[in-house]
Amino acid sequence: MSAEPVAVPLVGFRRWGAIRGALYSGIFVAGRFVPNPALGMIAPRVKPVPWPTSEDRVAKCFALRGHDAPQRDCNCGFAAYYELDAEPELPAREAVWGVIAAWGRVIECEHGFRAQYARPIALLDLRNPADYREKGRRIDNAAEAYGIPLLERAELVAYAAWHGELRTA
Repeated sequence: MSAEPVAVPLVGFRRWGAIRGALYSGIFVAGRFVPNPALGMIAPRVKPVPWPTSEDRVAKCFALRGHDAPQRDCNCGFAAYYELDAEPELPAREAVWGVIAAWGRVIECEHGFRAQYARPIALLDLRNPADYREKGRRIDNAAEAYGIPLLERAELVAYAAWHGELRTA
């Protein structure tokens, strides 16, 4: 579990919160989405920033003694799973699943990895039944804003493999 640079981008599956056409990193607690909780603890007045739509995202560590991300003894870096569940969980109405291409320094773990650089490359066409307010437009708006396809599960997995190395757990 060391931070090694990868020669070919890795692809992995991750969940975001989609809000007003933007994708946010965060956590899901009791049916609610909390964007970028680490940032809120360090700088409570700073607003969460969505993943950029036209450039790569660079990981940062929000620990008190910040360091280059990812680091083995920290949880920093862009996390993704090697495999997508047959029925991915949608724990809040903002939840969407997709695939990222990741590169730079990478920490590999049992079920996935954490990376220094990442970019969303596709979203899973899975409408959240709890998203009664947006009625499925949330995922359509995010796919359009990022200029990425919205794909069924089998297509998403195949598409991921075309954009980098797809590993299994």
